[in-house]
Amino acid sequence: MVSLEKQRHGSHDYYYLTKSVRLSATKTRKVRVFLGRKLPNDSELKPYFLELDRKSPRQYKAKWLSSDESEQLEDLRAAATEFYKNQDEPLPRDFIIRFTYNTNAIEGNPLTLRQTALILADNIVPQGARTEYVMEVLNGKDAWEYSKNYEGRLNSEFVCHVQYEVTKNTACRIQGSYRDCDVGISGSQWKPPQPGKVPNLMKQVFESYQKQRKTLHPIELASWLHNQIAQIHPFTDGNGRTARLLMNWALHRAGFPPAVIEVKYKEEYYSQIEEADKGNQQPFAKYLARLLFEQYTLPKAENASPQNQIPSLAAKKASKMLI
Repeated sequence: MVSLEKQRHGSHDYYYLTKSVRLSATKTRKVRVFLGRKLPNDSELKPYFLELDRKSPRQYKAKWLSSDESEQLEDLRAAATEFYKNQDEPLPRDFIIRFTYNTNAIEGNPLTLRQTALILADNIVPQGARTEYVMEVLNGKDAWEYSKNYEGRLNSEFVCHVQYEVTKNTACRIQGSYRDCDVGISGSQWKPPQPGKVPNLMKQVFESYQKQRKTLHPIELASWLHNQIAQIHPFTDGNGRTARLLMNWALHRAGFPPAVIEVKYKEEYYSQIEEADKGNQQPFAKYLARLLFEQYTLPKAENASPQNQIPSLAAKKASKMLI
């Protein structure tokens, strides 16, 4: 997809066709073609598109995503970066409410979206709500803020602190440290490793993450990290919530917006994790890419009601120029 970019110099506007091309897992390049001080009409655009194609380097090939998916994701990342530049709040106000509600509901918290909003937005505890469920909501916001603002390396201290924020002031027996007992995953045939193996396995995850940052597409890397946490299940509780937070942390670090895994699609979500448990990482990577497309792409239907969608640059100025 090609976008329109307008730059203001002095008293004049200058127009460009732009395309963000991923050169490797960690490097991107924006390619521009100058259109002039006035927008060309449709019949005059073709040579500019051809010139942009000639100037564009070869697109990086992802491991689990198709070339089309990689290119669309790069467009999304570029649009998100531009969109966030002009926003006082980088995410919609209700994002943390929707994220917290869904991530807790997946794990069995019965509080509704409305009740979650009352707690986080209005500081009102719903009548009859159990204290532990309320604490999980408050913890969800704290854990999100902590992970979002963390700029260090992926390591044990960071991951354990995320789990601590998720489980503090709840009945979780071990908060902020790896488990000391065997655990099972409800509804899954996967058996997490014995507790004595967890520290070394997690160390391997941290080392592999640094290496794979150079080879995996950022979406693939975020999905891989999520799956590693879900598979090892390093904590006595809070594993799923921690995995989803770390997934979004990795997305944020790479310049992508965060994803909400909705509880109504819980069965599909679990099926992707089960594929990863079998050694097939591709389904979850494609699943995450699809979530981002659905949640941050302008809807085709006129009566759709986007909540947190990032309009492309061209959609604002000249949607006819998108390809």
